[in-house]
This record gives sequence, C-alpha cells and structure tokens, in this order.
Amino acid sequence: MRKSLTVALTLVALGVTACSSSSKSSSTTTSTSTSASSSTSTTTNGTSVAATSKKTAFCAANESIDKASASVNSASDFLVVLKSHQGQLQVLLKNAPSGPVGQDTRVVVNAARQAIASNNANILNNPALNGGAVDTYCGVDGNGNPLPSYFATGETTTFCKGFLPIFEGTSSANSAADVLKVLVSYKTQIAQLGTEVSSLPSSIRSEAIATVKKAQTAIAQNSAASLNQSGNGPAQYVALYCGQNE
Repeated sequence: MRKSLTVALTLVALGVTACSSSSKSSSTTTSTSTSASSSTSTTTNGTSVAATSKKTAFCAANESIDKASASVNSASDFLVVLKSHQGQLQVLLKNAPSGPVGQDTRVVVNAARQAIASNNANILNNPALNGGAVDTYCGVDGNGNPLPSYFATGETTTFCKGFLPIFEGTSSANSAADVLKVLVSYKTQIAQLGTEVSSLPSSIRSEAIATVKKAQTAIAQNSAASLNQSGNGPAQYVALYCGQNE
C-alpha cells in the first residue's frame, strides 16, 4: 500500500518516463519474495497454515490496491481507487499481522475510510501514512510489483546515504514547485551523487544516472515544469536499491 498520496505523486519528481507493470522492478525479482502469488505453506501445523492463509489474503488485497493506484496522478483519482476497493480495505484490517506492520495497516486503512466517508482525498495527503512496511512485508513495491533482487543491497553505501535524504525531502513536498526547492537546497549533494553513479551496479546504474540528470536539469533551468508528469520515475527504483520501499 502506498505510503501516502503525497508520496505517490512526488515519486515522479525525479523521473523521466512513466513505468508500467512490466517495469524494471518486475523484470528482476527477488527469490525470497513473499507476495501473495507465491505465498504457500509446507507445514501441517494448523496455526502455521492459518497464519499463511491470513498473509496470503492480506497481501492479495494490498497488491490489488497497489496495482490499481499505480498510475494515479491526482487526489481525486486515488480516492476513486479506494472507493472501489473498500472490500480489500476490510480484508487488510481482518488479516493484518501483529506488530508494526499491523499498526501501520490500521492507520492507513482508517485514513482511507475517513477519506471515503467524507469524500475528502486531502486526508490522504499525509506523509505520516506509512505503507512502505506493508509492501515490504508482502514482497512488493508501491506498484504491487515483486521487489527486485537488488532491493536494499546498497543501503550501507555512501551513495545511498547521500541519496535518501533528498528522496525523503522530495517525498514530503506537496507540489512540483516544492520539490524544486528541495532539489536546489541539495544542489551540492546532487552534484556529488553524479560523480558516484558510474560505480553503482549495472542493475540500477541507468536509473541512478537518469535520476541525477533529471534533478540537475530542473536545478539548472530553475523550473518545475519538467517535474510534472504521470507515472513513477527511476528515483523509485534507486530508493529500492537503498532499502526504501514506498
């Protein structure tokens, strides 16, 4: 489940092209993915089978919402998706696991229900609505695609330590103009990232190059125009490499 509509929209800020369900994240999947489509039980213990069944139902509902909202580009569009998936919201609550993932689920679902009841999508524009842990639990990204094999493999690198604060800043922005302000404030750090991309693994290098280039172009032109687009750009996949799933 997407972290919030704000994040869903600002993830495109550093992108260059819209990505479909056949995007990079679904072309190279992790062998340990626990998504609904691959969740099975090999035990005869009744409790374990029941737990697996609950996770299967939970992740199937989450994946359905993720995929339906993958291309939304407005608050009203996202609210339409939620209204058509109220059954899945109930499934998420009914089968939510214990611990932080279950807590995040209840917070996000309750906000979704409030938005539906009041017909007010602005309720969803809250970066505190964190669905990233839910997606990671289910082995998928924010579009419902299986997590790539490179997920979190770069989280301890110097590149990711420089990239993530910028990504988080743009994710918390409420408009393309605000994203531009964040990018300008990180101009020096973005330039440094540009010197490091050539050393990244080939699985993520092209996305990192495109992300940095997009940011530098926006800064050089001092214009947010190029940041307004639909779909999810390569910054999303760089974030996955850095262990950030939103």
